[in-house]
Amino acid sequence: MIPHAKVHRLVTDERGRITAALWFDQDGQEHRIHADLFVAACQAVETSRLLLASTGPKFPQGLANNSGQVGRNLIFSAGGSGSGDFPFAGRSAEEVEALQTMGPFINRALDDWYEIRDPAFADGARHKGGIVELLLAHPNPIRKANSLKWDGEDGLLWGLPLKRKLESWFRTDRTLDFEVFCDWLPTDDCRVTLDGGVTDRWDSPVARVRLNAHPHDLEVGRFLAMRGAEVLKQMGATRISSNISGAPPVNLMAGGCRFGDDPGASVLDAECRAHEVENLYVTDGSFMPTGGSVPYTWTIYANALRVGEIIGKRLDQPG
Repeated sequence: MIPHAKVHRLVTDERGRITAALWFDQDGQEHRIHADLFVAACQAVETSRLLLASTGPKFPQGLANNSGQVGRNLIFSAGGSGSGDFPFAGRSAEEVEALQTMGPFINRALDDWYEIRDPAFADGARHKGGIVELLLAHPNPIRKANSLKWDGEDGLLWGLPLKRKLESWFRTDRTLDFEVFCDWLPTDDCRVTLDGGVTDRWDSPVARVRLNAHPHDLEVGRFLAMRGAEVLKQMGATRISSNISGAPPVNLMAGGCRFGDDPGASVLDAECRAHEVENLYVTDGSFMPTGGSVPYTWTIYANALRVGEIIGKRLDQPG
């Protein structure tokens, strides 16, 4: 483990095998480290960026990128969100106390629409849906103040009016949020490339990310957001709102180096080893060709452990 290290390039020989990694220390000095096997785990955008920047004799378009697939098919797990309020007025003291009590941060997920079989949706055929996760709004006053400060008639709300509005938010009701997680269809219009005009502090090209949701993604997100709003209504919530978005949260991303059997349409094989580089593995979310309509975290964990076992067996082999 080397702290404050920034790997900016993987060096390959004439055979296309990685021989070293070039990295900068915290003082900006470049170093070289050699190994027999290399594992990239920089997450979707940065792994693609590293490979694209690592050109070599056999890889003029970037490491493992003779197929042109590195950086393509970036996917996200998002579709929409919403919320509803549960007023304290008209409830018993015990009910109010239960609503005001903060317990562990635990989500509740509804998988009822993981498969959509609704004649009102699209063509009425069976479609892949997603999940609706419900969670209590976080009681962070600073976060809420940042959102409430724009509620003034002239734009900005501050001082005593902001204080009173924030006080009302804590004392009059409890907000239940929901988040929609649905699959993004892979598309060439959602991808990572290198920026030709912008570099980082180490003079390396930064990643240029093109976002483009497939129309079907938004259609599924809209369907699930409506179901989430209906659940809140049946629970007795008021001031219910919901929305969908083609601009996903940046913490839920995958793809860019998807695995597959066809080297012409994928970067990695089934063991997450690069088709074109026999000593390179990728263990972050880059390998995923689709998201499963759920947050990716546990899938990434499970796959990393699987690939770790594969690498361990390879290292145990003589020679």
